Amino acid sequence: MDGIVGLYGPGDPALVSKTFLATGACQHRGKACTGIAVGNNKGIYIHKGLGRIAEVVDHHIIRTFQDLEPMAAIGNIGYTKRKIAEKINTEPIEICPKTPSNLHVVITMDGYLIKDDDLRAELEPDYSLQTDNKTEVVGALLHKYMSREGIGFEAGEMLLDRIQGRATFALVALVHDGRAIHMIALNDEKAFEPFCCATIDGAFVASSESCSHRRLHGYTEKEYDGGEMTLCTPDGVETRRLRQARMMPDIFQGVYFGNVGSVFRGKEIFQLRQELGLELVNHYGSSRADVVIPNPESGWGVTVGIAQGLKKGLYPGLIKLPQAVRTFQEGETAARTQEVGLKFGGIDSLLNGKNVAMGDDSIVRGSVSEGGSVWVVYNAGATFIEFWISYGPMFFPSFKEWHRGPECLHELAAQRAFKDGNPYDKSQDEINEAVARLVGVDEVKYNLQERIRKVAGDGSFQALDASYPIDEVFWPDWLRTEVDRFYRYRGV
Repeated sequence: MDGIVGLYGPGDPALVSKTFLATGACQHRGKACTGIAVGNNKGIYIHKGLGRIAEVVDHHIIRTFQDLEPMAAIGNIGYTKRKIAEKINTEPIEICPKTPSNLHVVITMDGYLIKDDDLRAELEPDYSLQTDNKTEVVGALLHKYMSREGIGFEAGEMLLDRIQGRATFALVALVHDGRAIHMIALNDEKAFEPFCCATIDGAFVASSESCSHRRLHGYTEKEYDGGEMTLCTPDGVETRRLRQARMMPDIFQGVYFGNVGSVFRGKEIFQLRQELGLELVNHYGSSRADVVIPNPESGWGVTVGIAQGLKKGLYPGLIKLPQAVRTFQEGETAARTQEVGLKFGGIDSLLNGKNVAMGDDSIVRGSVSEGGSVWVVYNAGATFIEFWISYGPMFFPSFKEWHRGPECLHELAAQRAFKDGNPYDKSQDEINEAVARLVGVDEVKYNLQERIRKVAGDGSFQALDASYPIDEVFWPDWLRTEVDRFYRYRGV
């Protein structure tokens, strides 16, 4: 998961500063690395490094890049592309053909590519691939097709065709043809990754989230449909839909990843989460709670809805400590357990002797709850915990975790709760009870998929029902076997 932005604004005297602000607005999407690139009629210039944007890009870089009189710029906020963050994998990435080319391409991408060995083998005779970052592979393919077809929509169509069914992405790229700078924005045909655009004070701005547009005092004009491409050239800005397919936006982006002020498929994310809380109350009805508290930070929205529905007081009983780190993508159990122990502090005066309804966005592995927030709430003196969850029980791993093998399936809380059987033939109440025992609370109240769909719309619920945006031919064998079990036990 990355945050990306692209700005095209010839003559804009604050283009680099705007790129800094728009990229920084997406800081919640990644904290391992950052980078910006600017382009003018003479070429493309990159600055990037490890750390958050304010640690990598300072006012000296902004001034120096603006002095180049750029016409376009792109930025990236990234999670590490490897177990240990490496500067070589940071973005934007420069594409390096082995033979001289009149096209200079620099690219950044939010997304993932499955099984790219054949693509790398195809590209290696003509390109020096410098990283193991999937973005470089996609960028080299884009360079290849533009070299053949020119800087136009035909190259975008060829890229979509080549990686159809095995990739989800939103990308922005700077392209210099020896005379002028161009910018491209493009997403996959299923629109899995969030991507939106606006024109603000004459500059075209594409971004992973609408919070970038608000940071620049503008409003999102469009969320990209699937297979949609914007081409920015000295002749103007044009957007076309290159492919028509059933779109599958990632519903979990709205439930967990997104900035609460961003728009997700037409609805503000905070509003979406608040409505998920109200749907929980509508389903479960009663509560023993004296107080309602969120599991910070992404639990706030759903908990507001829960408190409203239950007509009970909402209090900040948990605080996220300054040393907290985001643990969602930490695969090592031991490291994850240590990190969650640093996340939270409890407020005794609010929790001691109380029955507590705690709201959260999801239970993935359960370790954050088990070793972090749940322990802290009980340690603060709570006598009873109801754990209200805006998402449903996760039966399957994200496709971005498949490379870790069956371990990423077996570590999920819903799977661990039934390690001697399976959760697929269990009722919602049975799953709630088993996961409650696993994470150590008195009750778990998962949301139902039909209620999530009612609030967030249709899309990819990959963890709930294996509705992956990846074609089945690219699934690992162990997953295909497990999904077959799921549908067999469900009688589908």
